[in-house]
Amino acid sequence: MNLPRSAALGAALFLAACTPPPKPAPPPAPEPVLANSDLCYLVQAEVAKKPGLDVDRAPDVVKYDPKPLLPPKGGYPRNVIRRDGTTKVKVSVVVDTSGKADMTTFSVLETTHPWLADNLKGVIPKWTFTPAVKNGCHVAGLWVFTATPGRRKPAK
Repeated sequence: MNLPRSAALGAALFLAACTPPPKPAPPPAPEPVLANSDLCYLVQAEVAKKPGLDVDRAPDVVKYDPKPLLPPKGGYPRNVIRRDGTTKVKVSVVVDTSGKADMTTFSVLETTHPWLADNLKGVIPKWTFTPAVKNGCHVAGLWVFTATPGRRKPAK
């Protein structure tokens, strides 16, 4: 009786040795990137109501092409540069989640001459932007451009 018992035990050990080990459990699925999740829709909807809302990273220009405020052929229009040599323009526009300026939101905040704002309104749609980011999501964001070309150094 010992022989069959030891034979059965040997057969069991042989089968156990020949059986491949169980496959390891698959690694847990990576957490979805927030930018592609449903949470981004909530963040984008919140920011869409107020594009001037604080964001983690504001929109920024990647490529100024064409360059802004270059004098046209024949020079700047009359009175663009004031007698003291200064001029100023400040505009704002909302940059959407794809990095394009939404020109329906273009606004002139301050200018010393209408040509400056008109020039920017013509070139901004051709520029490439990085979109604003809030909570890891691309959101529409307010971008403000200020320039003071031709500013003279103060006299000493």
